[in-house]
Amino acid sequence: MGATGPMQERHDIDAIAALIPARARVLDLGCGDGELLALLVRQKQVQARGIELREDNVRAAIGRGLSVRQGNIEEGLEDYSDNAFDCVILSQTLAYLDSPEKVVREMLRVGRRAIISFYSAGYWRSRLWALAGGSIEAALTSGAPRARTITIPQFVEFAQGIPARVERSIFLANRRQVRTLPNFRAQIAVFVLIRA
Repeated sequence: MGATGPMQERHDIDAIAALIPARARVLDLGCGDGELLALLVRQKQVQARGIELREDNVRAAIGRGLSVRQGNIEEGLEDYSDNAFDCVILSQTLAYLDSPEKVVREMLRVGRRAIISFYSAGYWRSRLWALAGGSIEAALTSGAPRARTITIPQFVEFAQGIPARVERSIFLANRRQVRTLPNFRAQIAVFVLIRA
């Protein structure tokens, strides 16, 4: 959602952290400034690695004491062997990828589980915002990279085509879990995928 849209806060971080086992080997793709990885190291004592495109974010993550390297996740994860990680995370990044299928396939190759979160374009406030003339994506003058919109049913269909199996899903409205009509009521979706 763009800078003027209704969804800016990161309510998925706690939900993702709850899915990670203690002392797991974790790779965070598009890890930003390392906020999630730092939380996982502190709370779960994970072996944390990250890849981030923006140099300023890499420096910030390294400043937190994290092992993060600069790189484009769409160029592949050839540096990592099969099953090198217990969990590979892609939080709030899927919508910005040119080749999401390739990235998710690589996540499932190098990790036992892929944890993916995204803003749901089906959320009722997003729909209302768009009907009122707002953009679901970033404003034209924001300087933000383009993003595709993703709904929960679209993601489930996408995962089946990988092929991957949905092991678990969590749907959030603010910090509350949504159990009924998630495509309409949930702002954020968090999926755990395993190889089919």
